[in-house]
Amino acid sequence: MYYYRDKDSKRIDIIVEGDGKIYPIEIKKTTTPAPQVTRVFTVIDKAPLIRGTGAVLCTCDRLSAFDSNSLIVPVWMI
Repeated sequence: MYYYRDKDSKRIDIIVEGDGKIYPIEIKKTTTPAPQVTRVFTVIDKAPLIRGTGAVLCTCDRLSAFDSNSLIVPVWMI
């Protein structure tokens, strides 16, 4: 597990590495996260590993997705 922050103050709360991919995770204290929070995931596209499906961990009540690359995951699922 890693944390990312660059000189422009872009940050990703958690990056998990596995199966030759890196998976970005943002943690938000909201039931309705905005899709814009996943924009920061693109900063890791320059990494030598492929970016896997990202996730926003939040207080929503059910699993859903912004798109095919970014999930919305309820905290109770972990």
